[in-house]
Amino acid sequence: MRVKNVFLALVMICAVFAAVASYAQPAPPGTLPPIDDATRAAIVDSVTAVIDSIYVLGEPAARIVAELRRALAVGEYAEFIDPALFAERLHNDCQRINHDGHFRIYAMPPLDPSVVEAGRREDPAEIELRERYFKTINYGFKKAEILAGGVGYLRFDGFTEGDDAFAAATAAMNFISNSNAVILDLRYNGGGSAAMIRFICGYLFPAETHLINWDIRAEKKTVQSYSADFVPGRRITEQPVYILTSGRTFSAAEEFTFDLKNLERATVVGDTTGGGGHTVAGYAFDFDKFRIGIHVPYGRAYNPLNNEGWEGVGVAPHIPVPADQALDAAHADALKKLVSTEENERAKAVYEWALKDIESRLNPVEISGRDMKKFAGSYGPRKILIDGGSLWYQRENGPRHRLEAMGNDLFRVGALDNFRLSFGYDKAGKVVKIIGLYDDGRIDENARDGN
Repeated sequence: MRVKNVFLALVMICAVFAAVASYAQPAPPGTLPPIDDATRAAIVDSVTAVIDSIYVLGEPAARIVAELRRALAVGEYAEFIDPALFAERLHNDCQRINHDGHFRIYAMPPLDPSVVEAGRREDPAEIELRERYFKTINYGFKKAEILAGGVGYLRFDGFTEGDDAFAAATAAMNFISNSNAVILDLRYNGGGSAAMIRFICGYLFPAETHLINWDIRAEKKTVQSYSADFVPGRRITEQPVYILTSGRTFSAAEEFTFDLKNLERATVVGDTTGGGGHTVAGYAFDFDKFRIGIHVPYGRAYNPLNNEGWEGVGVAPHIPVPADQALDAAHADALKKLVSTEENERAKAVYEWALKDIESRLNPVEISGRDMKKFAGSYGPRKILIDGGSLWYQRENGPRHRLEAMGNDLFRVGALDNFRLSFGYDKAGKVVKIIGLYDDGRIDENARDGN
């Protein structure tokens, strides 16, 4: 049996682990050779040494170490002969004592020495493959568009880093820089690089701004994090900012949300985030024919004004809604603020048009078959038809457009964003005309045939 001394080789192990991270896949149960009492003891010694010296929270670290050593001493681990199942048990025991979404213990197959050497050399083929992958996903920046009312929307699913990643972020942020408000969608973002947090925050503040503090217990130091003091292109400092969140929003994505919320720079909309407020390092220990990997949180993030973080509790939204409704909710809130502050009536009408559309999606209306029949008919060049349980609109011999109810007598017309339909009634409540509504304020009407 060969076990690396954690105190003598901690730095080297960390470097090797990082270099071969792409190969560090957990082994399924039943795929590794059996272990004995001595090996189990060595595994416990190795992981507890790291937890005791590195884990960010001293008191939970002491409890975890004491419990693992106690369980080993009284024979609670004696039944585990499969390294994968033993690592899983250790992981579960640690989580039971102190749940931490970044913490992990697992068993891995032995590492081919040539792979380690290749990892240290950074094989050009692996570098190229990795770069191709990140380019394929545009470094996490998945979607950028201008929504109705001039609201900028940016979805990015990871905080990557490097020159190409920063270039992608620059392009995305400059694309939405002319918007009246900005929505940043982090509902699918599991975290990543703190460098990208600082970079994007640089666009959202007029000058370098203190974002957050990190305590590193093992080094007995505090690290202060600031937004970038320079960013290429135009900053977005006057527009309101919204951040969309879900339970999948985690780690660096949570820090970004936490920072902007505490600095009152963003309104958070959606679900409470995942609760991963620690930063993590990976270590690996070589045994005969297998390895044990451990991810240990070593830094704690917190607001320097009140010492509060989001570990275990997540970041709570200002506007709590189910994650799948967060975009519409944020868009509606942004439009309401634009309507309330806009003095030009024509500009206000544009915002109100867009707001009506969003509010109708948040509060959908169902039209009964009976009501459909009262709308169906001919109105000069226009026709309202019933087909397949839906209402359809057609003008002369043009294409048919499906009608979607926005109210009891107001309808969205297919994909025509600038046009809607309403209806007029006589004193008896009978539909007697059709009314065309346009986003520039124009209205045209046609009487129902036969009236």
